[in-house]
Amino acid sequence: MVGEAKDSVLLVVDVQNDFCHPAGLFAKAGLELTGIQASVEKLLPLIDVARSIGLPVIFVKTFHDAWNNSPGFVERHMRKAARAEICATGTWGAGYYRVEPTKDDCEVVKHRYSAFVGTTLEVILRSLARETVVVTGVTTNVCVESTVRDAYMRDYRPVLVEDCTGAPTRQEHESAVHNVRTYCGSVTDSASLMQLWSQQFAHRAPLQ
Repeated sequence: MVGEAKDSVLLVVDVQNDFCHPAGLFAKAGLELTGIQASVEKLLPLIDVARSIGLPVIFVKTFHDAWNNSPGFVERHMRKAARAEICATGTWGAGYYRVEPTKDDCEVVKHRYSAFVGTTLEVILRSLARETVVVTGVTTNVCVESTVRDAYMRDYRPVLVEDCTGAPTRQEHESAVHNVRTYCGSVTDSASLMQLWSQQFAHRAPLQ
């Protein structure tokens, strides 16, 4: 079942100032943030519901610096457009935007688009014995879609929460949603998912 809570984790990908804040590097590079910011607004109550039923919440954040930037990654288009390092380690731009992990949440640091590449995410999922990865965050067509694809290729069940992900353009967002729905996962929306989780745990104790 899509979003079956007892088997799920909630993944929050790259909700960081440089990607989401009006003063961040995406905005300075001229990208439109309306869809991204709207997705964060939808994400906040979903995180609250996940925590209320004891669903594991994993925050993924991108850090970049000289220790993890390959020559090819340094040359990526958006870095050139921003004329600065996006989410540079230790900077305000790498900080969270409107979200904040609690002591009961988990944090994963990544240096590539996918949350699985060079990180502890798969160890965490195996340790929790969870196979459904509910993916939210930004951007839908880059880091979110890369993470969904890698989850699928590793035999997890990825679920994309369509209105809790955002991209600079509607076309980019919808293209990524189409790819996930057609080829590598399931797609739902936050209202349906919160209703499902609430029904599943209406008469049960929170997950342990």
